[in-house]
Amino acid sequence: MKPLFIALAFLVLTPAYANDAYTIKGIVKDKQTGEAIPFAHVLVGEIINVSNIDGEFIISAADFEKEGVKLKVSYMGYKNYFAPLSKIDAYHTVFLEPSVTQLMDVAVFSGPSIMNEVFERFHLNYEMERQHMVGYYQESMSDWEKTYYIAEGIMDIYTPSNLDKNAYPLVNPLRTRKKVFEKIDVIDEVLGGNASDMAQSSIWRKQSFLSPKNRKNYEYYYSGATSIGGHDVLIVEFEPRNNKGNTNGKLYVDEDSFALIKIEYDPIINDFSFWESVSWTEEYEQRDGTFKLVSVLFAGTSTNHTYNYHALLVINESTPIDELPSDLAMMNVYDSFFEMAQEDFTDSFWTGFNFMKLDNELAELLDSDSSRY
Repeated sequence: MKPLFIALAFLVLTPAYANDAYTIKGIVKDKQTGEAIPFAHVLVGEIINVSNIDGEFIISAADFEKEGVKLKVSYMGYKNYFAPLSKIDAYHTVFLEPSVTQLMDVAVFSGPSIMNEVFERFHLNYEMERQHMVGYYQESMSDWEKTYYIAEGIMDIYTPSNLDKNAYPLVNPLRTRKKVFEKIDVIDEVLGGNASDMAQSSIWRKQSFLSPKNRKNYEYYYSGATSIGGHDVLIVEFEPRNNKGNTNGKLYVDEDSFALIKIEYDPIINDFSFWESVSWTEEYEQRDGTFKLVSVLFAGTSTNHTYNYHALLVINESTPIDELPSDLAMMNVYDSFFEMAQEDFTDSFWTGFNFMKLDNELAELLDSDSSRY
């Protein structure tokens, strides 16, 4: 993790090692249009993954053969999809049906009233305990014509209790790989792995725009509704109320629980030397009565509009723990997850772990690059 990324930090179990893990591959599509749906949530039992930009997914775990376990796929604006494992093909196509939601009367809901409910229920809706998480991490950098590198890793992540405002996630890379296509000096400034920043939810981050001391610096506006899995979701947009506010964005609130299930926000960039613009997206899934972080997406464009940087963290598994490991040192903020990374881009490299299938564009680039040697 490099300093240019740290400057933005104020804004934002045990893995299935079994060799006989049951694996499902497939694609998620809109039932009406046939178009692929990226970043859909794919769940089996306690394991979760997301579809890639092409809508394709892969998910595996050792407990898939339990009776009654189903494949569940969900995405904002669509009905939930369920299928018993006995009816899953080797490559399963999931058609999500759009759900129709009528806009709710603005007189009934207002931005401030919704957010008052949200803030009052933080401690009820979100996990408070220490967590052991296993997640897939990916980052890449490109310009408008070519990709400079792609890096991926499976991360062992330990997060402190959300009541401990001064603690920071511990991250240990379990397996990493990378490929540099075009070498330029700026790669060393960004290539480093930012999973520790991304694993710290905006719900609890000390300097977040959602923290008790900062939330009063924003205006909130109810702007409509959508749905997910038959549940109404209220949409609240926010912007700075004063010069202490430094973020614009949109919040998606489950009407039943008043939990934030999706957060989209753009920090206001004033004096950073590298980024022209940045954006974050966080998504949550309700598991065992609480909402847990599932994925975090970061995108940044450099000040000269030359480079586009993307990073993604998907939390595949999350389990409460009593204590953080005392023998796992937190990585230094200047350390790189990828210094010892391999260049093996076969799917077998990830055996025993859940990962995201590379999108078609990156896969073709890797194939064409390897053909030169």
